[in-house]
Amino acid sequence: MNTNIFAKANQIIRTCATAYIGVIDSDGFPMVSTILPIKPNNMFDAYFATGTRSHKYNCLQKNGRASVCYHSGGNNITLVGEIEILTDQSTKSLFWQEGFNDFYPLGETDPLYCILKFTTKSAVLWIDNESAEFTIDELLTVQSRCGLLCKWCTYKESNGCGGCVETNGHPFHGECPVAKCCQGKGYAHCGECPDMPCALLRQYSFDDPEHGDNPPGSRTEVCKAWVM
Repeated sequence: MNTNIFAKANQIIRTCATAYIGVIDSDGFPMVSTILPIKPNNMFDAYFATGTRSHKYNCLQKNGRASVCYHSGGNNITLVGEIEILTDQSTKSLFWQEGFNDFYPLGETDPLYCILKFTTKSAVLWIDNESAEFTIDELLTVQSRCGLLCKWCTYKESNGCGGCVETNGHPFHGECPVAKCCQGKGYAHCGECPDMPCALLRQYSFDDPEHGDNPPGSRTEVCKAWVM
């Protein structure tokens, strides 16, 4: 897996109007239905609205394990995790949207209205004919200074690359100026720097059409996740 597929996955999640949610029914079988995401941002968590009389609500009260899938064209993002049912008024008001009145006529204080918070534990991706499978704990382990995902990098074995973290800024191609800058400032990775993305990081992440990120800035998105 490379850094680009993580950024691509988040782009798809942000633009998907509909998601698929799978819960476990009372007989222990998976049940899948469509659901509308609320302000989707990334693969780490998701929020949905549902009614306290719905079948999925009853299932989730007994078993919070769930799966969420986003599909766009030939791309597929499957997330596995757990759902928490939120009924406090502050959360209900925060996520209330125009159009919910069609389902909850009493508005954001309607006792039938609640929010589902999904927290991802692992992910399986198929994007642009590339696959990836990982846990969120693996993804959030700092693997480089600039945001590259060295654990899954193809250069790791083919070039005997130890990565910039393990080699103190000297991957297979020699001293890395980004790692040198980051380490010189005492940061574990560029996401801790208030200047990210600086001009130096932009050269690698945004401005190199051949070896840079696609989409541009993908590694900076990883760095932001590392400081969440």
